Amino acid sequence: MPNLQTEPVSKSPAAAPPWALDQLPPFPVVATRLVAMLAREEVDTIEVGRLIAAEPVFATRVLQMANSPLFALERQVKTISHAIVLLGLDRVKAITVTRALEDYVSPVMSTHALRACWQNSLAIAFLSEKLARSAKMDSDFAYVAGLLADIGRLALLVKYPGPYANLLAVSAEEEFDLIMMEHELFDIDHCEAGAWLTRKMLFPLELSEVVASHHASLDNREFRMVHLVQAADLLAEALGFGILPPVQPPSVKRVLDQVPEVCRARLENEAEQWKQEIAARVQARY
Repeated sequence: MPNLQTEPVSKSPAAAPPWALDQLPPFPVVATRLVAMLAREEVDTIEVGRLIAAEPVFATRVLQMANSPLFALERQVKTISHAIVLLGLDRVKAITVTRALEDYVSPVMSTHALRACWQNSLAIAFLSEKLARSAKMDSDFAYVAGLLADIGRLALLVKYPGPYANLLAVSAEEEFDLIMMEHELFDIDHCEAGAWLTRKMLFPLELSEVVASHHASLDNREFRMVHLVQAADLLAEALGFGILPPVQPPSVKRVLDQVPEVCRARLENEAEQWKQEIAARVQARY
């Protein structure tokens, strides 16, 4: 693999990004603003509608999705405000963030390996939403947290699509640890990259914890959103939506042993249905 390291740009320590993230293509403004709004206790529906409507491309895609068979609405959705009324504010935000991120990564989705990264993010988002509903946690926030858990990986693959595809190929062939390989190539792994990005974009603290720690060993005394997304990540791998072919894929039952018992019983028999629903979401790109 090529050595991508360059000399760091001379900046103040507080402002300097990790060299691998320097001059990173910016994330869509509509997505970063919507995610930042998650930190507020109350969000103005009109403000959200105006933000989305001000971006014609995203507004069009939200309306296309709202009218898709996925939601099976009886009435045609013609405006963003109408979509918010019919689908709910949180659902519209989730659709917009998904479509914005898809546009961000779509120019580099030329290989199966890189497409697998995006499909993995969609699977984690879907499974986070499912687990949150069963655990009586905020399912809409869980969806966004699952979608953005690997935002650092998405950033690295957008900036370095060729080297990152090579990294995935070598990791799969040699059964290398992916996080270790990221460090080897970029001096940073995708969790550290994501943590830096979420701080820069002023994302909610709970979301930043998910991004930074969803692969870490966690204190299990309290089941928080980071625990839920970590379980969703393992479930995605167990169901065949991982980034690399697992040497020994975790079983659905073993992953569900990590979630509260109150939701475990409701979910143990739904694995096959999840696979079908995730495949449909990937096809619909939401």
